[in-house]
This record gives sequence, C-alpha cells and structure tokens, in this order.
Amino acid sequence: MKRIAILIAVLVVGVSGALLLINFIESSPSTTMMILSCSDSVGQQGRGGEKVIGGVEGLALPGSGDPSSLRSLRTADGQRYFVYKAFLAVSAASAPYATVSVVSPHSATLYYGSPGVVGALANNAKGRGLISASKSQVRLPVCGPNFTGFVGGIIVENPTSVTFAVSSPHKRTEQVTVSIGNS
Repeated sequence: MKRIAILIAVLVVGVSGALLLINFIESSPSTTMMILSCSDSVGQQGRGGEKVIGGVEGLALPGSGDPSSLRSLRTADGQRYFVYKAFLAVSAASAPYATVSVVSPHSATLYYGSPGVVGALANNAKGRGLISASKSQVRLPVCGPNFTGFVGGIIVENPTSVTFAVSSPHKRTEQVTVSIGNS
C-alpha cells in the first residue's frame, strides 16, 4: 500500500513538472524576438513630433521611401540587403514595454541594441553583423517618465513597404505600413 502511494505521488509530481516545463517553453520568447533592457537605451527623450503608433515613435518617418536613405550590405555568400536607420522611442504610457513586430514581408527584420553594440555590428565585417543579429520582433522597455530611445533600424532584401504591428500589455495593437526605399 505504501509503495502504491509513493508511485502515485511520483507520477503526480512528474506529470505536474512536465506540464510546467511545457508551459514555460511555450511562454518563453522565441528566438525571433530581441528583448532589450534599459541599459540598451540612449536614455529619456522628449517627444520628437513624429507619429506615435501603439506607444512607439519613429516608425512612420517622412523620407523613409527615399532609396538614397538605404545602406546596401552583402552577406558573405553575396545576398544583398538594404538597411534603413530608424531611431525608436517608446512612450511611458506603454509601460512596462512595447513590442514592434514585422508583419510583412517576412524577410524584413529589425536590429536594435545599445549604441555600442549597434555601432560595432555596423562597423565590423562590412556590417554583416547587423544582418545576422536582426530579428522579426523587438521588445522595447519603458525606462522612465518620458520616451525611452533606442538606436537601430530595419533590414529589407529589396526596397519595399513593410507592415509593423506595435503592441504592449495595456494598449490595443496598432499596425502601420512604411515605405522603405521604394518611394
């Protein structure tokens, strides 16, 4: 009788542990998301006067459709990419964070990080590090009472229009389509 009780207890603990592990794995951020911290920001910013989408300023910029604003990069195997610099600032109203996600095209990606990291990626190996470090989503933390700024940009395979979704825990998700080098 004692052995049966121990066996049942072991099974309950084992099944519960397995369910918790599955829940943890499914709720973990995917490898397609870049999660930034406050130490990655350039600090508190005043409002720049640009359109705020889902609590994030800097996605809808005049002039982003100008092809001369793009930097061309090639991977080691010769694949060509275009980089558009886009400084993003997240509003304190989006606390604790806002997430910017590429909706389409699926080949478009984002690169964000501390100025030192972004600078090192841009200046080493002809900028190829930007391509390999880019992701389809970036989580921008709110780090104070004003807008928190982050350096980075958008990478596309060809000049195109990119649709972004901006979400945060307490705001409705908003979408915006931005022309990147295809005026």
